[in-house]
Amino acid sequence: MNSFSNHPIGLLPVEENYDPSKPSIPEFYSGKDIFITGGTGFMGRVLIEKLLRSCKGVNKIFVLLREKKQKSVWERVKEMHNLPLFEKLRKEAPEMLDKIIPVKGDVMLLGLGLSTDDLQMMCNVSVIFHVAASVRFDDPLKDAILLNTRGSREVFRFGQSLKNLSVIMHVSTTYSNPDRYEIEEMIYPPYADWQDTIRIAEQFDEETLDVLAPMYMGFLPNTYVFTKSLAEQIVNDYKDKLPLILFRPSIVISTMKDPIPGWMDNFNGPVGLLVGCGIGICRTMYCDPNNVADFTPVDVCIKAMIVAAWKKGTAVEQR
Repeated sequence: MNSFSNHPIGLLPVEENYDPSKPSIPEFYSGKDIFITGGTGFMGRVLIEKLLRSCKGVNKIFVLLREKKQKSVWERVKEMHNLPLFEKLRKEAPEMLDKIIPVKGDVMLLGLGLSTDDLQMMCNVSVIFHVAASVRFDDPLKDAILLNTRGSREVFRFGQSLKNLSVIMHVSTTYSNPDRYEIEEMIYPPYADWQDTIRIAEQFDEETLDVLAPMYMGFLPNTYVFTKSLAEQIVNDYKDKLPLILFRPSIVISTMKDPIPGWMDNFNGPVGLLVGCGIGICRTMYCDPNNVADFTPVDVCIKAMIVAAWKKGTAVEQR
């Protein structure tokens, strides 16, 4: 006899700590307003597509956007609708695309640059995915601080204004603690004070900060890992005020299979090298064969984010 035959949900294997009193993942997201930063980025697009296709009861997905290249925020959303990534959703449930609501703003601005009307429109948001970040290693220190560090603080402040908040997920990186070979599920001591660092970025010009950067960052290799590590300290300081999740993916690459195999829209990380190998330009490499290629498919990463937010959100709602 199958070991699952007497289980309340039939023959399907379930999580070891399965709790029938908790809503399923689609049930948890049903009726909820969601706010996403970085929604037009690589991970953000996959997150939006997966939520709309697998959690059809979701109410609205508000996406923070800037006007870019003389295109309005609505035009940018329409462009996203037409990506190959959304082809499956366009065929199966095209009406779901209408649930994407662009909100004009910028993570680099105080208050996220949100208008009073937009703040009122989003008053019922209960789930936040903070995905926005600059992943460039050579950004000026000032820009990296304002986006990756201060921007995170502004998202958390917005979260504090919401009455129905269930969960905020802050997407960090495995490499925010580059001095450690093994990364545990904990927040490590800071490399600098995040509040002082934000004040310095606000008060000094870009050139002065670039001169100070090597001394201020110490041994950290670039402005990306430095400012992402500082953002983790903000998470630590807000953890008792907000239902927060700190999510640390490694190097995110193309989809494994969902919704289509191999989808990618950039050359970040190892992708450029892999493309060169695939088309025959790059035939040899000088490398250490003992090193582990620490990559994660974006669809696997996004599923983990959605599940983690569900687990945290259901724990908060059942208090």
